[in-house]
Amino acid sequence: MDDLKLITALDDAPSPEAITGFRTGMMPFWHPVLEASALECGGPTGVRLLGRNLVLARLDGEIVVFPDVCRHFQARLSLGTLVQVNGEQALQCPYHGWAFGTGGRCVRIPQLAPGRKIPMTANLTSYRAVERYGIIWVCLADEATFPIPDFPEMGDTSFRKVRLRETKPMRTSSTRMIMGTLDDTHFPWVHEGILGDRNKPEPPNHKVWRQDNELVVQYEVEQPPGLMTTDMSRPDAQRAGPVRILYTDHVGMPNVIRLVKDTDAGRYVIWLATSPVDYNTTINFWIFARNYDLNPASDAAYEAMSAHVRLQDKPIIESQRPWLIPPFWTRVELPMGPGDLPLMEYQKWIEELGIATAI
Repeated sequence: MDDLKLITALDDAPSPEAITGFRTGMMPFWHPVLEASALECGGPTGVRLLGRNLVLARLDGEIVVFPDVCRHFQARLSLGTLVQVNGEQALQCPYHGWAFGTGGRCVRIPQLAPGRKIPMTANLTSYRAVERYGIIWVCLADEATFPIPDFPEMGDTSFRKVRLRETKPMRTSSTRMIMGTLDDTHFPWVHEGILGDRNKPEPPNHKVWRQDNELVVQYEVEQPPGLMTTDMSRPDAQRAGPVRILYTDHVGMPNVIRLVKDTDAGRYVIWLATSPVDYNTTINFWIFARNYDLNPASDAAYEAMSAHVRLQDKPIIESQRPWLIPPFWTRVELPMGPGDLPLMEYQKWIEELGIATAI
């Protein structure tokens, strides 16, 4: 492919091979899809994951996930209602009243002739789902390659947690979103005055290793004083100088990242779980945890600061092409060691997992 054709292809869309590789490679992992509170009344609710429309509901307390189409004439089940069939809850199609129970079993066809049994072919595919950290997670494969990554601060009562809800999906891929959060060398340029200083752009000395289902990155840096580095509720906080920080980043492969910042003030954690709606659309679930400045009245300031940092990243991450991270062999991108070592190791791993296969 000559240069002009390559540039045009990258600006338009990934190749069919790249899209298929991304969707197929991401299938055997747990993906966050919905705040659990959205199913408090049982549902149903429609979501989209890896290019597929799904319907979620709680049937007698159990989360169920099916394709969002009835087996009869393909009407959207997310437009349906929960009903009782033989003493158990079921999801009823709004078109002709077919109803489906746990496991996708068709439990009622109102038009069925007397004496006829419901055919097995009327059943729906049922996907695996669990609730964790206040979020519903779905796996589209029979077995997940890795468990849902640990988030120890979430259950630790000594930490104050703040959720950040983005109003719109990001126009990027899930893996681009993880790389953008893992990349620390952009801090002085995109977040100057908050996470870095352009007069000090030198990358830190990274230690990078694999540990079970995680890529772990550790390094030390200095950053300006602020909510993420300093206990700003202290009377002397405004006189604080640059803060020395030990970062430990945990990437739960391939779609969750937990940035742990340890300072003299305490620990500040940035947790992000990305939902791959498709190759070019991602919904982010953010939770921020801190074990200092625990006054609930401070939460609004932390939420506003987090939203501000995310909006600084948004236009840049959304501008990246190709949509999907290209494999190293394509030489489309030029990562540079040693500063980009964490990103290079992440790219290598997603290639091994069959997620980055083409451009």
